[in-house]
Amino acid sequence: MKSVFKFFTGTFKREIAIVLTVLTLILALPALSVVVLASSGFSAASEVLAAVNPITHLVDIFGPNGEKVAEVELSTVWPIQGEVTDEFGTKAKWRQLLGLGGHTGIDISNGIDTPVTPFTEGTVLTVDNIDDSACGKSIKLDHGSNVASQYCHLNSAVEYPFGTPVGPGDVIGYVGNTGTSTGPHLHFMIYVYGIPVNPRTFMVGEPSGS
Repeated sequence: MKSVFKFFTGTFKREIAIVLTVLTLILALPALSVVVLASSGFSAASEVLAAVNPITHLVDIFGPNGEKVAEVELSTVWPIQGEVTDEFGTKAKWRQLLGLGGHTGIDISNGIDTPVTPFTEGTVLTVDNIDDSACGKSIKLDHGSNVASQYCHLNSAVEYPFGTPVGPGDVIGYVGNTGTSTGPHLHFMIYVYGIPVNPRTFMVGEPSGS
């Protein structure tokens, strides 16, 4: 009798384990879809996660399942004025040689210590004044709706405490040449769900003002 009971108990446990495994996989599918999408090319991911609605002229933010989760206003406030020297998604040979892959943001050139401001309202996530990565010294902001921005290659970032509210006009750092940089410029990045997207999706006009 005990052996029969153990058999059914063991079978039940195995079935529960199988059910839990299947449920875990189902729940993980949205996250996995984002990972797969990102690995297939963040240029493609950029178009799937954020797009300008031609009717509302707002940026629609889409979740991992493809559903619209938020609307964000377009911004006319570029972090700095200057010439765009590299666009999002480009794959220059020198980048490939350094193992950097496609370009994750927009490069805007200007002189050392040109003040950098946020492209829209947000709160401070991280401040990194240690030049030990490809991004160099940087500051990262949270804008809500799963949108974040990062400003790389700074000469220095302003040491704001975590959660400090900042917006256009507030200086968050100064243009530099830190990290993997080819000259003084700002590497301007926007993330949706942690994946780099084309900053131009959120911006109007040009940083040169033309």
